[in-house]
Amino acid sequence: MQLRLALTLTLATLGVAKAQSGPLDRPDPKVFARAKDQERARLMMKPCAKADIGRGCYRYDGHAFREEPCSYQIDAQTRGSLPTDQCYKMETQQRYRGVWVDVFEGQRFIPEGTSPPEWPRTGLKSSEWKEKAEQARLATIWMNANRVHFDGLTRRNGARWIIEFIGRKTMYPGSYGHFGMSGQEIIVDRVISLWECPRTGICG
Repeated sequence: MQLRLALTLTLATLGVAKAQSGPLDRPDPKVFARAKDQERARLMMKPCAKADIGRGCYRYDGHAFREEPCSYQIDAQTRGSLPTDQCYKMETQQRYRGVWVDVFEGQRFIPEGTSPPEWPRTGLKSSEWKEKAEQARLATIWMNANRVHFDGLTRRNGARWIIEFIGRKTMYPGSYGHFGMSGQEIIVDRVISLWECPRTGICG
């Protein structure tokens, strides 16, 4: 379980990195906020030598791994990762309005005046399917409302909300959110208004 966690962290960190990249592409140094993480991104594909342990590499389960951008050591078996806005370059605060799809492991924000991305449903192994799926992924915005307190609000999994808020979006597209399945991420700093959409009919 711990090894799987370490590998998941490695893949997730690699995935969020490159502009218009898939979850396993090499990270692009320019997307990271700290010079330290930019340098880690440049070295990600360089193999670790014994002399590198403790100097940009760490040992886990008998193997040597590069320190991923934005990662840090918690204990001998566990590595953590910085929050999105400490790891990646972010745009300045803006006012947003649209639909928040509140789904466990599938948080999404659909800006007002836009339609949700259409994911392909057939031709799973075709190149056309892969291209359409990547277009849909890049158009999906992960909504991070973890820092906002919704006092007295009952959140129902799968609910849709009309929301207006002040927030910050990632500056570069990449792989954000659950398993890197969103091309952008928006962090909600302050909610201005919020009301639930009807369970049937148009939301907006």
